[in-house]
Amino acid sequence: MEDKLDIIIIGAGLAGLTLRQPGALISTLASPAGTFADKVRMLGLKLKLTGKSIDEIFTGSETTTMAYLHDAGFSQRMIGQFFKPFMTGIFLEDKLSTSSRMFEFVFKMFSQGDAAVPAKGMGMIPLQLASSLSSNEIAFGQKVVSIDANNVTTSAGQVHSATSILIATDQLEIPDPFRKLPYSYHSVTNMYFTSTAKPYDKPLIALNAMSGKLVNNIAVMNRIAPAYSKNGDALISLSLIGDHSKADNAQLQGQVLREMLAWFPEAMQWKHLKTYHIGYALPNDDQVINVPGNDAIRLTEQCFICGDHLLNGSINAAIKSGRLAAEAIISGQK
Repeated sequence: MEDKLDIIIIGAGLAGLTLRQPGALISTLASPAGTFADKVRMLGLKLKLTGKSIDEIFTGSETTTMAYLHDAGFSQRMIGQFFKPFMTGIFLEDKLSTSSRMFEFVFKMFSQGDAAVPAKGMGMIPLQLASSLSSNEIAFGQKVVSIDANNVTTSAGQVHSATSILIATDQLEIPDPFRKLPYSYHSVTNMYFTSTAKPYDKPLIALNAMSGKLVNNIAVMNRIAPAYSKNGDALISLSLIGDHSKADNAQLQGQVLREMLAWFPEAMQWKHLKTYHIGYALPNDDQVINVPGNDAIRLTEQCFICGDHLLNGSINAAIKSGRLAAEAIISGQK
C-alpha cells in the first residue's frame, strides 16, 4: 500500500477535514465546511463509533444515511458541503438513501485507519488470489448460461461437471435458474487524464460540493502511489456518479474539463487517457447485514454463491462471503 489519503472540499473553499491526526484538530475545527457545533458533533461521532464494534453496527437500528445525519444534529451546510459529496463518492448515489449501518461502518473505518491503494493497482488483488492456481484450472472467455444439479453449461454449449459449484459474479451475471431480475444497483463513470503539472501536490481526495456538478471527486493517483505514473506526470482520476454510458464521450469530456476550469485553470491542457463506464459498480445498500442467513450461501445441495451483494457493498463483505462459502463447501465434503 502507498501514501494515505485525506480529504479536501472544492466549491466551498479549499477546506481540509481530517479526524485521524490529533495535530489536525485546529484546522478541522476552523474549516468552513460546517459550524463549530458540526465539528464537535463530528468528533463525538468518531468517539461513538470507535467504541462500537462492527457486529454492533450491522445489528443496530437502520435508517437512511440522510436521516441519520439529520438525527445526529448536523447542519444542512455540513451535510451539503461535506457529508453528501463525500458519501456520494463512496455509496455512488446522491440521495444518501444508503443504510445508516453502512455509513457507520465507513465512517468508523475512515476515522480509525488510512485510505490507501495497492502500489501496483487493484488488479493485483485477483492476481494474488489466482497465483496459487495452475493455468489449466482457469477457463477464460466462457460465459455460463445455466446450472443444473452438478452441471454447468456455457454459451458455447460445453458442459462442465463438478462436485460443488460456486457462483462468484455480480448479481447481473448470476446464471439461470438462480437469477432474480431486476436487481437494484449503482453506476459510476471514471475518467483518467495526465498532466505535466499536478492539480495539487498532496495525497488528497478533492470533493466537489457545488450543486449540479458532473464531477463528484478528484484524486491525483500517483501522488498517492508514485508507481502509477512511469514518467512522473500527474495521473488524474475523476469520478462521475451515475450512468453516463449513453453520453457522447467527447462532449462529456469537454463538459468535465470546463467544470474543472473553475478550480484548475490548466485543466484544458490535461490529456485524456481513458473513460470507464461501470454499469454495475455497487449493489443497492439500502438494507445491509454482515452475517448471511443459513440459506443465503447454499442455493442447492451442490451449488453455492458468494458476493458482497449478500451482505453489503464492500471488499470486506466480498472476501467474507467468499470465505464463508468456501467453508460451507469444505464442510459439506467431509
